[in-house]
Amino acid sequence: MPILFKTDIASDADLKVYVTDIRSDADLAIYETTSQWDASSSPIWYYTSIRSEAKKAVYFASSKWDADLVVFRTNVQSDAGWINSSKSHLI
Repeated sequence: MPILFKTDIASDADLKVYVTDIRSDADLAIYETTSQWDASSSPIWYYTSIRSEAKKAVYFASSKWDADLVVFRTNVQSDAGWINSSKSHLI
């Protein structure tokens, strides 16, 4: 599902995200793909440059205190998944 549009304006975003380097601090481990067809579940993210194609607009916050969701980027697709599933309603 997550076909996302990146915005640089926090007030335009549906979801504010902070990226952490520490997996245990994250709510979700994400895998970023360049294929829109791979983005079939919430931990697999694809970014589009066309706002109307996106399910949500995301803003990458500089602080986790300003974010709705803290994510950890993984390079292994099978490693992506929810760490704190109580926030799964956000995506």
